[in-house]
Amino acid sequence: MARKEGVLKKMRKILIVLLMVSFASTGLLMSQDEFKPNFDFKGSRFAAGYLDSQTDGAFHKGSYQVPDTKLRFNWNIIPDATIVTRMSLNDSTFKEIDYLYIDYKDLFVNLSPSVKDSFFNPKVRMGRFKLETGEETWSNNGVESVVISNSASNFNATDEGIQFSGTVKKEQLGIPMKWSLSFTNANSGTGKDDEQGKAICFKIAANPVPELYASATYFNSYDIGANDAEASYAGLKTRPTNATVWTRKITEINLRYDFQPGKEDRLNPGAPAWSDSKGFIRVAYGNFVDNGDDEVAPILVVTKRDGKYYFIEGCYNATEKVYLAARQSNIAFDDSDMFASLNGVNANEYTRTSLGVGYRLSDKTHIKVESMSNSEDVPTGTDEPDNNQFSLLITAKF
Repeated sequence: MARKEGVLKKMRKILIVLLMVSFASTGLLMSQDEFKPNFDFKGSRFAAGYLDSQTDGAFHKGSYQVPDTKLRFNWNIIPDATIVTRMSLNDSTFKEIDYLYIDYKDLFVNLSPSVKDSFFNPKVRMGRFKLETGEETWSNNGVESVVISNSASNFNATDEGIQFSGTVKKEQLGIPMKWSLSFTNANSGTGKDDEQGKAICFKIAANPVPELYASATYFNSYDIGANDAEASYAGLKTRPTNATVWTRKITEINLRYDFQPGKEDRLNPGAPAWSDSKGFIRVAYGNFVDNGDDEVAPILVVTKRDGKYYFIEGCYNATEKVYLAARQSNIAFDDSDMFASLNGVNANEYTRTSLGVGYRLSDKTHIKVESMSNSEDVPTGTDEPDNNQFSLLITAKF
């Protein structure tokens, strides 16, 4: 009962915020006769289906689930600004507001019109948003990905801060490029940042030829103190054992090659499951370093966690309706004696193979089937878990 009351209180707060934004935007619109209001749900998504795993998996009895539902509100309050609010309703339960930010384009133009056609005229984003951590992060869900599961590594982060992003026209550098730079709190949760250092995430991407897209990402949390990290790999957010201060660094390189590419913007590829190419292959390779110290007596030894990860993924559009997909992914610590929670399993190395088939019921709705198998290197004397999984989902994207 108390849990339900807590959820209702959260929902009431959300409705109040949405009404306040609505009233504020109405007032702004009344003062700008030429501006037409713009409100939509683009970016929302839904998935429901049946999940069945082996004895050590989350769904070892077989279960009908609603594993991924996001309801997104885009409020275009003034001509150059949009407020984005996204609610997470995974598992048919209100989880959180995972996005709450404002996007402002041409901010610097308003300050100085001379920068309008210059190299530096970035869009500014401020609030709580998803960081530009590689490429999988933009489709690490069963709706937008060509397979239902995520890769073994799944480098991902959502945090409070500010981000600058922009594009470089082909005429300026010879090839179309884009970039982003963010400064965020780094520590997990939505509370205040209790460390002076701010995380930096820098990404640069290019489209040198129509078929090829490439990007590189660098993330540095700087000092997180004793907090959990907001940026995670393989679901791991906790600090190294015995560390009272620590940092996390991650770098990732991505390549994607499309066969017979269609009309999709090659510099800004959309959800892989909606690719209009005949097929594509994409590869990611990254490395991570978690470094910490114990600064509280008695001083204990802190072992550095570092390692590497990769995935290779392919999709083939057999017909306009049917697509076939596969992904092989792996993450491992460099030190063979290092064990930590990788996707919920205490392991030194984690490998995942995902095979899937999708059928497009319509432009926005798909049926997907996947067989996922996992392999882990666990400590001596520990049994490797039986956690392979079969999944069937009906998905929709707005």
